[in-house]
Amino acid sequence: MDDRDREHERLVDQVGVELDQVRRSGDQLDEAVALQFGLNRTDLRCLGILYRHGRLTAGELAEESGLTPGAITTVLDRLERGGYANRVPDPEDRRRVLVVSTAATREIGARLQGEIELATRKVLEERTAGELAMIRDYLRGVRGVYEAQVAALTAEAAPGAPAREAGGLTVEVGLSLGGKKEPATSSAPLDGVTAGRLEFTKGAAQIVLRGDPGLTDLYQASFQGPVPGITVDGGTVTVQQRRRFRPFDWRTQSAEFALTAAVPWAISLRGGLWKLSADLSPLQITSLEVGGGASDIEITLPAPAGSVPVRISGGASKVVLRRPKGTEARAEVSGGASQLVFDGQRLGAVGGRTVLASSGFADAEDRYEIRFAGGASKVTVTTV
Repeated sequence: MDDRDREHERLVDQVGVELDQVRRSGDQLDEAVALQFGLNRTDLRCLGILYRHGRLTAGELAEESGLTPGAITTVLDRLERGGYANRVPDPEDRRRVLVVSTAATREIGARLQGEIELATRKVLEERTAGELAMIRDYLRGVRGVYEAQVAALTAEAAPGAPAREAGGLTVEVGLSLGGKKEPATSSAPLDGVTAGRLEFTKGAAQIVLRGDPGLTDLYQASFQGPVPGITVDGGTVTVQQRRRFRPFDWRTQSAEFALTAAVPWAISLRGGLWKLSADLSPLQITSLEVGGGASDIEITLPAPAGSVPVRISGGASKVVLRRPKGTEARAEVSGGASQLVFDGQRLGAVGGRTVLASSGFADAEDRYEIRFAGGASKVTVTTV
């Protein structure tokens, strides 16, 4: 990695930190305003909607706030008692009841949206037109990420503990830690298993994988942040996150897996992730798949046994694959890459489909067949 790459990565991290801090500051502001006016966060959110519209039906307010009809009735009862909203007949349709804002609501709205909007506008006015366009495009992209997550969560059933399969073992790691910061842990015995498979089905924030020649269990795992459910069926270990992560949560949420080197492994990480750091050099792997997109992937591969497929799809920002010296490999990139390095050969930006192979790949029995689909920013395939 040269100095420009390091500076770019440093700035990406800084932007992520600042966006997270903006979100936290916004939450703190909401809490401060809610405390000052004797409200809770849900009440404040509904007042913000009412301030923007002036008047709505209870059903419209429920739909925009995401609350159920029963919950919105409870909120409106509180707001009306506090003098922040009134329910009045619709003058155009006496059968309908409108929720209208009061002077107190407008005061809160002015505090939240008026003063702050003016102050943030001054910050933006210091930027050039080109800078504003970049900020706009970035925020649109982030909004798209959030909206996609909301849509996916809405479409899914409420997450629960993984279903127990016939002959399978459900390992429940969603335990209360009593408020402590220690990671939750999980493991399963080897019990005569002859082949292992690790599957992440709904993505993760940060994953650390390593092979352990001395491990007598099938796997051992630890988790920081929200813990998933794990189902073990024979040698298949399935990890299912209970909820999707938000952008930049990889700083506080992680899963670390140690896999026994006593059996060969197939590894499938689907659903997207932010960072993957994997030292698989002590293992024998039969396949490796990373799907759904990723920000940062670094994998150290073992010597292959036979022709081993490696698939990375859904797009990635930075990918580094290392394999032992003398190991033959072919890399196929579809969707383009802004920078492609293969065994020291630097191609810069490539588009469409590009295929590179080591000199002895065609005749080798033990080799890696690597495929990148969906585009990538920086791809490096090298030996160590």
